[in-house]
Amino acid sequence: MFRRDIEGLRALAVCFVVLFHAKFLGFTGGFVGVDVFFVVSGFLITTLLISEHSSVGKISLKNFYARRARRLLPASALVIAFTALASRIWLEPLRLRNIGADAFASGGFFSNILFGIRSTDYLQAGQPPSPFQHFWSLSVEEQFYIVWPALLILLLWKSRDQHLRAIVAIGSLSVLSLSLSIWQTSHSQPWAFFGLHTRAWELGIGALVALCWKYIERLPHIFRATIGWFGLSAIIISGLSITEKMAFPGKLALLPVSATALVLMAGQHTRWGPQCVLSLKPLQWIGARSYSIYLWHWPMLVIAESHANRYLRVDERLSVIALAVIAASLSHHYIENPVRHSVALQAKPRLTLMTGGALILTSLGVGLLLWTSPVVLSTDVIAQAPVAITTTTTAQVVSPKSTTTIVSTIPDGPPPSIVNATTPIEAVITGAFTDAVPANLQPSLRGATGDKPEIYDNGCHVGLTQVEPKICVYGDVASDFTVALYGDSHAAQWFPALNQIAIDHQWRLVILTKMGCTTIDLITANSLVGPTYPGCRPWREKVIERFIAENVRVVLMTNSNRLTDPATNQPFTDAIVKAGYATLLPILQNMGIKPIVITDTPYPGTDVPICLSKAIKNVGSCAVSRDKGIRANRQQTSIDVAVENGAQYLDISNWVCSLDTCPVITGNILMYRDSHHLTTTYVQFLTPLIEEAISPYIDGVRSRIKVS
Repeated sequence: MFRRDIEGLRALAVCFVVLFHAKFLGFTGGFVGVDVFFVVSGFLITTLLISEHSSVGKISLKNFYARRARRLLPASALVIAFTALASRIWLEPLRLRNIGADAFASGGFFSNILFGIRSTDYLQAGQPPSPFQHFWSLSVEEQFYIVWPALLILLLWKSRDQHLRAIVAIGSLSVLSLSLSIWQTSHSQPWAFFGLHTRAWELGIGALVALCWKYIERLPHIFRATIGWFGLSAIIISGLSITEKMAFPGKLALLPVSATALVLMAGQHTRWGPQCVLSLKPLQWIGARSYSIYLWHWPMLVIAESHANRYLRVDERLSVIALAVIAASLSHHYIENPVRHSVALQAKPRLTLMTGGALILTSLGVGLLLWTSPVVLSTDVIAQAPVAITTTTTAQVVSPKSTTTIVSTIPDGPPPSIVNATTPIEAVITGAFTDAVPANLQPSLRGATGDKPEIYDNGCHVGLTQVEPKICVYGDVASDFTVALYGDSHAAQWFPALNQIAIDHQWRLVILTKMGCTTIDLITANSLVGPTYPGCRPWREKVIERFIAENVRVVLMTNSNRLTDPATNQPFTDAIVKAGYATLLPILQNMGIKPIVITDTPYPGTDVPICLSKAIKNVGSCAVSRDKGIRANRQQTSIDVAVENGAQYLDISNWVCSLDTCPVITGNILMYRDSHHLTTTYVQFLTPLIEEAISPYIDGVRSRIKVS
């Protein structure tokens, strides 16, 4: 069945997606083009199946899957192979294993599940986008195709009023799917976006239009034309007004989905309906190639931008899109159409299925080949281990026990203040001149993501959906003096050092950290959960309760200073941060708790291990300037707010940056495990310096408690 209005809808949908991905013309919600595709697919597939059932009295699953194989698999297999080869040539070597897994999942029709898992994984969410990420929507459709024909056969079996039973069943399932979408969008937006269970209702709406077509045709033409124009306008409004920061899909998806259904209901024979625009030749040309354009444009954009290692200019993006359209036109002419309209394949569905199976196996093989392809991730250089040397004294610190001076405190005087490094340590000064990734790098680039504190694995660092702090005690668990570590993952990264120091100084250490939560009372944006992250507030309230229950005397606290404000999609202003700390710090002090505010670590601006895998002989290209990495005004805010509220602060900036550069390797130590977290190896290297800075103060607090 061919409808010019549907071909125009396809063109509109793919243009929205391309404009969104290329960041053109303000189509902030261009991703709704996928929703348009879903509704259209549900309508067309159901129409074809009903037509077959009406004409021959049954539905042939063999013929259905043969048609789908001829339509979808040749082009997708070609793009998977091309993208894998291009990734191998131009992308960072460390990404190839993940990209190979993505290719495998795309060829096997479960990439939406893989991307759902990855997008809700706090440790992977910050990685560069996959050139196969757009295959998620094809996986959703393929999963729908596996289930839908068999379900329709069941619904049409021995039914007096065949369509009524199907309408009621599909309507009920669509309502259930929509309900799941709304619920999951507020609890785990990535799964709501990628899941079949939360997208099935969109295909179901298209199916309902097809099932109700005999009733729709009885409606007055003027009415159908009017609702068609309303629908077309609503699709355009969706593309221009919805943004990534909104709770999508959920309720918001009702707008583009319902609008697409209205355009379909208008049909192509209603005079003065939207088909007069949708039937224009340019839209027909694009619509005929919409599938290929969708397949080709995304990997070309991702690979070009990753290879350039910067945002593409407007002219560069235009050139990439033009190349994608050319590639799509060629594959449409020489691969899609010849296979789709092959007389031999149409006459032999079994041959088609065998060919489709071969294409699927080829795609899976390409993914496996890329996943297992060998890469070189270091040079032959053997680097010396760096040495931690304090910048506040001239003594070399070799180990916590042998060199740290435990300051004797005078019980009737204030405890000594924390003494911060006044100049960069020698290790980072030297690290700024590192050129080559050493063969003895610790951790290795491949093992960097796993070089994280043990509290990630045992649940002590609380996950995204939990609001109850887990009771986790480390250090000297039998001690009567308790220190707490409080904050987000930027606090959790200091656990290895603080645990060792707590053991050496006989402190009881309580861990109160949660992914992505500020220490102060702010509601942040969090794409892993949804537009906002409301779970932080109840978690913080329970943390305060734990402070009392655990009799905490000192709390070391920090969080990322680049967590964003949902209202602006930018990091919180200094004024907001100061106000938050001005509220929290006195509360802690009134509870008898001494706060220590730790300044934030730098943001290199790139995933460091991935960047280094492409620059094993040019390490400096992955470093960042001190000004960009630290942002002095935000760092100073943390210091000022502590001083103004009578608290202590630990400034770590001179332990991670030289005067002008924040390096990523020092000696044989990799400093970052991703784009903004220090490796456990480097934190352990800093342990003597941290101990020298904080232990005199904390032991001084303890001495005064004993005297009092």
